[in-house]
Amino acid sequence: GAIELDLNRFPRGAKTSKQCSLEMVTNETELPMVSIFKQKRVKGWWPFVARDENDELEITGKVEAELHLLTAEEAEKSPAGLARNEPD
Repeated sequence: GAIELDLNRFPRGAKTSKQCSLEMVTNETELPMVSIFKQKRVKGWWPFVARDENDELEITGKVEAELHLLTAEEAEKSPAGLARNEPD
């Protein structure tokens, strides 16, 4: 499965794995949306989806992620993988 997030407008992540559902992908118009460019930091659960043999969407997994938007200067001060806690 996969998930594709438009960083300008994507559904807010669920607080728990149990709350993470297929509706987060199929009912986007009814869900609160966020922009990483306005919020700068987002954390939550998102579903991985794929088409089944009947061409219907199904959840194939879930991912917990935390996204941070950094300036180039902030990124240079703290390169990915260095001076970070696991599993960053």
